[in-house]
Amino acid sequence: MRDKQRYVLVESNIPIGSDERALSDSVSREVIRCIGEMNYHRVNPKMMKILGEKRFIMRSSLEGAGQLVLALSLIKRLNGSDIAFYTLKTSGTIKTLLQYKG
Repeated sequence: MRDKQRYVLVESNIPIGSDERALSDSVSREVIRCIGEMNYHRVNPKMMKILGEKRFIMRSSLEGAGQLVLALSLIKRLNGSDIAFYTLKTSGTIKTLLQYKG
């Protein structure tokens, strides 16, 4: 049986930069801090795409999508800067998130 995924459209309150690798490492480190290493494996988050200055898409397992949203809302500092992440929409496909106009 195929593992089902969820994609999460996230917006930050400040510009995040365009370096996908650096952002992925920073966010992953903070998500691990929030949910722990055991749950990190179940959530299986991955940075998929950066959409402009403040938005990006992350992927997680279907079962871990709620924990990813919770962990992102708990992150208050990233690389020494105050930051807040807002989940705009979750979906089973990236295509649906790219069409989101909100």
